[in-house]
Amino acid sequence: MNILSKKRIKFIVFYIILSFSLQYSFLDGAFTSNVFPGNISTVTAAEEIFQFPDVSNSAWYFDDLQYILKDPRHIFAGYPDGTFRPNDTLTADMYIKLIVTVMGHDVGNGQEYWASTYIDKAIEEGYVVLSEDYLFSYKTKEDPYAGYKRPISRADMALIAGRALGSVTDSQDYRDAVAISGLIKDYHDIPPYQKWNVVKCYDLGILTGFPDGEFKPDNILTRAEAVAVIRRLIDPSARKKVDLPVVANPTPSPIPVSALNRPAKKDLGDGMVEVEGVKFDPKEDIVDSSNGAMGILKAEEFIGVALEYLTFYEHEGKARVKGYIPELPEGYEWLFALHCEIDGPDDRGLSSGTISTNPQVVPEKRLPKPGNTFDIPLYTDKGNIETLVLICEIESSSSTVSGGYFWISFTEDKYCVDDNYGGHDGGYPFESGGFFEW
Repeated sequence: MNILSKKRIKFIVFYIILSFSLQYSFLDGAFTSNVFPGNISTVTAAEEIFQFPDVSNSAWYFDDLQYILKDPRHIFAGYPDGTFRPNDTLTADMYIKLIVTVMGHDVGNGQEYWASTYIDKAIEEGYVVLSEDYLFSYKTKEDPYAGYKRPISRADMALIAGRALGSVTDSQDYRDAVAISGLIKDYHDIPPYQKWNVVKCYDLGILTGFPDGEFKPDNILTRAEAVAVIRRLIDPSARKKVDLPVVANPTPSPIPVSALNRPAKKDLGDGMVEVEGVKFDPKEDIVDSSNGAMGILKAEEFIGVALEYLTFYEHEGKARVKGYIPELPEGYEWLFALHCEIDGPDDRGLSSGTISTNPQVVPEKRLPKPGNTFDIPLYTDKGNIETLVLICEIESSSSTVSGGYFWISFTEDKYCVDDNYGGHDGGYPFESGGFFEW
């Protein structure tokens, strides 16, 4: 080989190394890449395969890794030395960046701390809740982000992923949480504030258990596991959904609205309408024209429709509630919330809670939109229930102002009205016996 050929080969090798190196940027041990490292064998674009010396083609996560590496958002990558390091642990800040990215948020690195912008976005979107996630909130005098730099556990992974699922998953996609939790052998070892999101991820097949039936919440998440989790989060076809055992008396489904034979809406002319059989005349039933507040007496008629279908009953020894959220005249929205106070933790290890029509609450605590029925577990037996209270308001959609609210206790037989305009405040006896079928 002549000297010119040797120099040419050296130049080509140098050019390849330089080009490869320029495609990486490093910050606090984290990096992003414009291409994925590893040897790439390509037949067609669809058959592109990314190879790493430390990843076998038979690895359990191999297909997930290929899927993630082909995602145009560059969610995950290997290391500059060409390895993937599947068994390396993932820190909380790295995982938060993954979740923020796959949820479609275009966020750049922070200035002083690379993950600060991703953490801020996660807090803004509700993926991280500082009042609950005390491990993330941990800080030192020298480092306010110390809690995010520790390896993330499987339970904390589920906590964040479960919250993110709320914006991409419908409530009907979830099955009976009590039945799901019963499949997790170490369910009671999971801290109460993490339990619900672990169940959600387990139910949908985002994060599965181990062969021994345990979830192992304290195990540290590896890069290989993170690849599988992220794949299942964005690709429902890859989820490992568990089969529930067949039972003789399955969980009830909501009664179809058509079975209720509710009256159709009517336009009565001159601005008047009839909704759910209730006549609404804006001239008489709006008590403040500046904000559209509905009078308390008219609101009470719609409450009456809701109470007509509300029932507490038992299924397989556990308390449930079923009912119907009535429709309202155009321009009005429900604030419809049922609070259940219990003595001790429920079947999920949680304390007292509220289910409501608030669209911001997690799916398992969310009642349906007006015009729909519901049938929801209270996750405890009737003997554990101390208080059942229904709180209702009808707000003007434009001003979020109501004419007042109703407080109805089914356990104390009280019916209270707080009227903001008409002076109909007061407390009244209430016969709740007809609402119980236990």
